[in-house]
Amino acid sequence: MLFDLRALGYFVAAYEERSVTAAARRCFVAQPSISMAIRGLEGALETVLFERSRSGLVPTPAGDRLYPRACSLLAESSAMLREFREAPRESLGLYLQDDVLVHTAAPLLAQLAQHMPHAVVRLTRSAEEARLHLVDEHCKRPADRFVSLWREPYVMLVPEQHPLRFKKRFAMSDLQGAPLIERPYCPLHQSFIRLLAEQGIALDVRASAAREELLLHMVELGLGLAAVPESHAAHARRAVVRPLDAALPFERHLGLACAPTDAPLLPLLELLAAGMKAADRKFDRLGAGG
Repeated sequence: MLFDLRALGYFVAAYEERSVTAAARRCFVAQPSISMAIRGLEGALETVLFERSRSGLVPTPAGDRLYPRACSLLAESSAMLREFREAPRESLGLYLQDDVLVHTAAPLLAQLAQHMPHAVVRLTRSAEEARLHLVDEHCKRPADRFVSLWREPYVMLVPEQHPLRFKKRFAMSDLQGAPLIERPYCPLHQSFIRLLAEQGIALDVRASAAREELLLHMVELGLGLAAVPESHAAHARRAVVRPLDAALPFERHLGLACAPTDAPLLPLLELLAAGMKAADRKFDRLGAGG
């Protein structure tokens, strides 16, 4: 080998600094190391790379030709080292059910960064594209392993200027003719609508939301009422929260899920769930499900 990469690095520093002293300071070496490297390169290439003058180093045409090639070799060398030394980046698709607030996923993202530091987390549009799901138990895929986070009731969210805000709680009969915002993405909402229909209660559907964040804004704007999970109510600041009749036969059961064949992810489900609960004490208030 005619010369090493370190010598090329010293040459690049000298070329850019136009001074042996400045190059030595930049490379954290003594000045003779820079001078010896340049002389070694000049000997190996059988050419002169710099003219020495009182003002410092002046590159020769040979030095000008060598500089871009030296930079390219050094960059390629650094890229090769990174490729072999760094752990491979794993892609992890994460699916958030449409009625899950993005805010809810923040503790999960923190836990993923801790337990899978080399993973690139990618939010997916569909469950099929993802390995990890933050979903209601009703919406998990049949074969998936499901680890519970919490259970919670549904409450009625009422615009702060709507006359129905004065009701202390809502029974099913109170919803007769009430202006409602649909949550078509939520299977439990569909069960709720069917339950009302079976009891002859007709709703006045005023709007339909595409996902939960939009629904909360629509309630705040006064478009109608909505039945939402209890934990979501705190994020609608210009709305009134009222309990629904305790006789309603369903609740929300949120958890983490993944395929039973996902060997790397499967043992992490319990750790991720425990970390989420520790990071956000609302889980304790709502109560962990079994």
